[in-house]
Amino acid sequence: MSVMEILTEEFLAELPDDPRAAFGMVLRRAETYLAEALGAIDDQGNNWHSYESAQHTAMNTIIAVAKRYEIEPFASMTVPTRKGFGSEQFAEFKVDLDHYAAQLLLDNSIRSKRDAIAIEAKIKDRLRQHVHGIKTLIDQADMPEPRRAVLRKRIAEFEAALETPRVNVVMLAGIMVAILAGAANIAQLADSPTMHKLVSTIMNTIGEAKAIDDEKRELPPAQSPQPLLPPRPASQIPTASKGRSPTSADLDDEIPF
Repeated sequence: MSVMEILTEEFLAELPDDPRAAFGMVLRRAETYLAEALGAIDDQGNNWHSYESAQHTAMNTIIAVAKRYEIEPFASMTVPTRKGFGSEQFAEFKVDLDHYAAQLLLDNSIRSKRDAIAIEAKIKDRLRQHVHGIKTLIDQADMPEPRRAVLRKRIAEFEAALETPRVNVVMLAGIMVAILAGAANIAQLADSPTMHKLVSTIMNTIGEAKAIDDEKRELPPAQSPQPLLPPRPASQIPTASKGRSPTSADLDDEIPF
């Protein structure tokens, strides 16, 4: 088992810049990875050792990603050794992980709703026309088909987002930036005044729609993310583990691992 099976190049390319949102996506990806590993176990229980290896890989990945994104308390955790590791340890780890994950998901949902706006039908139609113009330029440009497929996928994501009642404008802007980045090495697109005008118009329209919606909703100032709270009181943490860096033995009792 390898972390590369979870953090594939394609998956990494889709991660957002926001650390907490990206960490949440990694948690969901790890869940999918473990579900696939569990599905490989037959009725006789064969491949159980491989499933436990997958659980260890998932835990290793989650802790490593948390360290990179500085997501506590996982960033301070120690990865357990594979020897002696079993599903019961992972089950206990998962209990605490779910507690923190629930807080992360709620925080991400609050931020997502803040960036989601109701766009008038006539403005949506205008955006669709501009996006159709970009799609036409992409179809007419000379480029490798894999690159064209990626750009078309971005266009489809934009169009799908417009069909929702409330549209995440940050996501829409991100898609436009991704389209520009993907077209950067395509001369017919990079040097096209029409392409740049269409993208600029779309970005301006998104910004205006967001400003109008903000005025209607009278949103309070955005607040910094709140710290994640532990699943149990600090008084329940063994005294022997306080005042020093956590070891794998401590984490067996605290998190536990």
